[in-house]
Amino acid sequence: MSSAVFRGNPTLSSRWISQSNDYRVRLLQNTGVSKVARSFSSSSKKVEGAALKSSSGKKSTPKTTESAIVAAVPAWHTKILDKAKSDPGNLVMNAGAIISLSGFMMSDVMYLRGLSIVGSMCGMSFNLTRKPPQYNAVMWGLVFVSVNVYHLYHLYLERTDDMTFHQDEMMLYTSHFKDWGVEPWQFKKLVKLDGCRFCTFKRGDIIVSADKPLSDVMMVVKGEVGVEDKNDPPLSKTPKYTYRGDGKNGCVIGGTALVDPLVRTKDYPNRLVAQTDDTVVVKWDTDKLSNVMQTDKDIESAVLHALYVELIQGLRRDRKNKKNSDKFDKMSDTLLELESMISKAAEGALKESGDGSIKLKPDDKKAIRLYAASNEITTSQRENVLYKLGWTLDEWDDGAKSAVAN
Repeated sequence: MSSAVFRGNPTLSSRWISQSNDYRVRLLQNTGVSKVARSFSSSSKKVEGAALKSSSGKKSTPKTTESAIVAAVPAWHTKILDKAKSDPGNLVMNAGAIISLSGFMMSDVMYLRGLSIVGSMCGMSFNLTRKPPQYNAVMWGLVFVSVNVYHLYHLYLERTDDMTFHQDEMMLYTSHFKDWGVEPWQFKKLVKLDGCRFCTFKRGDIIVSADKPLSDVMMVVKGEVGVEDKNDPPLSKTPKYTYRGDGKNGCVIGGTALVDPLVRTKDYPNRLVAQTDDTVVVKWDTDKLSNVMQTDKDIESAVLHALYVELIQGLRRDRKNKKNSDKFDKMSDTLLELESMISKAAEGALKESGDGSIKLKPDDKKAIRLYAASNEITTSQRENVLYKLGWTLDEWDDGAKSAVAN
């Protein structure tokens, strides 16, 4: 029929649209798209109403657009839910894969094994829901779960067995290991090693003699250990530097041997002496500790934490010593220059006088005073320099010296 006939007969136009839409709905139902069919059927009724309204003289332009069909199609999340309902094993399998991947991101072996067990069980559930069930894959999953459960059980026993520390162990843990992330069970393995021993020294006791190989790695738990020159009697001079057990200074002695085996063959250059009574030092045999570190990553982690702290403290100590040394050298040069200026001023004044008396020139005194002020030379230092040159502080302030002995 021509479109002119439909425009002239609104009733016929409405009937034709209704029949056409009914045909389309039946076609969609036969193809299985029930929701779209219902939506399209609803749209056809709206179109019929619009056509009837046009017959009463109202202007209407009914349209059946594709947007109505697209809106009726299920969203992506609806498809996922339908898939999960129809095959829940597939959803469990994907969840298990995510859990297993999370386990590989864990640094703690205990968490890794626990999450691996859960992931394996999810995989077993997936294989059991297949048609036919995949029993071979399920058996392999049981093997993986059994191995992880066995090691997880032993890890649990290892971390919960005998977690009590005696006083020196607790002091060592809280001062040098706890704040650096070392767990109590890791520290307990370290102090339970064969060859680990806690030793107590009195003030003046020699802990390590000079010119002998150092066969132990030591940490100061309590008190203070001084590094002294081997040629001086013990406690006769201020130590070059000290190792302290309060966590405020380096405390590891001989740690370099763990990373450089050649150090073990060399003699220790200095003497280590206890500076206080009841100084406590823990010792590990270097060879045994090194071997255990290669096989046990927990002990390696604990020792490397302590060595890291010692490295930082050693760098600070060297920088401080260098700074003090540079400051001392600068002050020595300053005092030598002051001595030279005073000596020249006194010699010049002595040459000008014929009777052996010295009367300093005001310009020389002013130059020396300004030099001392600009270089922060103290009165005590200036007095020592004057005394060395035969002057008293009062004589210098008066600017005159009565006579100079030959």
